[in-house]
Amino acid sequence: MKIGIDIVNIPKIGETIKKWGDKFLNRVFSEEEIMFCRKRKDSVTCFAGRFAAKEAVYKTLGKTISLKSISILSGGRPVVVINGEIARKIILSISHHGEYAIAVAVNYSSFFT
Repeated sequence: MKIGIDIVNIPKIGETIKKWGDKFLNRVFSEEEIMFCRKRKDSVTCFAGRFAAKEAVYKTLGKTISLKSISILSGGRPVVVINGEIARKIILSISHHGEYAIAVAVNYSSFFT
């Protein structure tokens, strides 16, 4: 079992999006994630939460892959997808408060490590 945690400053993500726009978004997020967050009232908070989640998941994998290879899908609780495959043995929690988004991932699988 591996645990990953990450915290992100929401305004900092907003500044990055403002500076780099679609170049940043397309490098880090899947098309589905971008569409989902852009539909949200506070899209920057959504992107920040997903960025923290991707980093937390990445820390549980034990190997180098791109953040874009990790997708965080919504459907009640967050669902982790790695290279198009649902990572059923990775549990993820995302929270936002004030200027911060935080995510914790628990990987019960040796499949991705």
